[in-house]
Amino acid sequence: MASPINLSIKAFLPSVSSVTSVAMRSAGSILSSSSSSTTITAFSNHNRCSNNHQSYQIRNFARPGRRPSPNKRRGRPTTNLGSSTNNGTNGILTNNPPPKQSKKNVLVIGSQGELGKTLVSHFGNQMNWNVIGADVLDPSEDIVEKKGMKEYIPLPLDGSVADLSVALYRGVSNYLSPNSSNNIKKSASLDAIVCASGGWMGDVDKFDFQHAMEDNELLEDIDLEEEYIRESSEVCEHMMNVNYYPIVAGGMIGQRFLNGSGLDNGGNLNNGLFVIIGASAALSPTPGMMGYGAAKAASHHYLQSYGPSASEENGSTSVGVLPLMLDTPANRAMLGGDGNDDDRYSKMVKPIHIANEIGEWIKNPHLRPHSGSLVKVMAKNRMDGSGGAAFHLVR
Repeated sequence: MASPINLSIKAFLPSVSSVTSVAMRSAGSILSSSSSSTTITAFSNHNRCSNNHQSYQIRNFARPGRRPSPNKRRGRPTTNLGSSTNNGTNGILTNNPPPKQSKKNVLVIGSQGELGKTLVSHFGNQMNWNVIGADVLDPSEDIVEKKGMKEYIPLPLDGSVADLSVALYRGVSNYLSPNSSNNIKKSASLDAIVCASGGWMGDVDKFDFQHAMEDNELLEDIDLEEEYIRESSEVCEHMMNVNYYPIVAGGMIGQRFLNGSGLDNGGNLNNGLFVIIGASAALSPTPGMMGYGAAKAASHHYLQSYGPSASEENGSTSVGVLPLMLDTPANRAMLGGDGNDDDRYSKMVKPIHIANEIGEWIKNPHLRPHSGSLVKVMAKNRMDGSGGAAFHLVR
């Protein structure tokens, strides 16, 4: 391991093996409903770059419309050389060692997508937490045996929101039952629910659709207008099925199983976390993909409405994470071009950066933004493979 870098930055090993993390936090940056905080966390990019390159993550969770005090704006950030936990110090950073972390129970909805697999691997294999996966697709053996998924809940394909909610309820209830074979305590609950389910489809282009139908001699007696309406409606319905219904189902499960306010066995603040994956594109109109945009916008609205009420009821935190585009094989294939020289690829957010950030929120509740917030994720990638992501509060 490299030696510490002068007196202003301290290098240490986090829970992710072989990853060097450097944290710089401004003094008094423990988050509250009125706090202003910017945090830069650096991780060595062990996936794509050599040991010389650094990848970093930036948090800016000052609420929109709230400006930090003049002293904070003019003052230089104070480096945290120890734990950033609030051990009864009223938000003052101390050099005390972090308290012992208890083993977490995390539900990942959409565990078979690219982001879902990354979350399962990071939480189960790297963090050594108990991960429950849920998806319409059966999990591959490497996810179950090598990447830490303790339980899998099969979900109905194209099921209603009621079907999804009931399937999740039964699966989680069985896993957390004291009579199960998982050595779960009677009082066990979920520490986090992450809804990574989602998908994209563009709107049906009317001209292309009619042109294709007219060229098909077998469809001469088909009403083209009727078929166009049917196809367009099915796109909207499918987008709601994959982008919105799983979030509503996850919210239902959160009301029943998420941890409330309190401390875990290690003495740490242990209120539950509900995270959804939204889309920064849905913060504005989405012509050409109205079905997708409407489903994501509905998800944002649900999260913003659900967050404050859930926080009042049981102290849990609800956050929406809004990337522009995830760096996945499917999205790269859709973009086309040469990934090495195409600037569009530098704007794609790597799933591991989102997994890292959510993992920090689960471990350290004081790092979270306020409940009901939407956090936009901006990729900060470089051509050499290094870089990271910036997390900015937008609503």
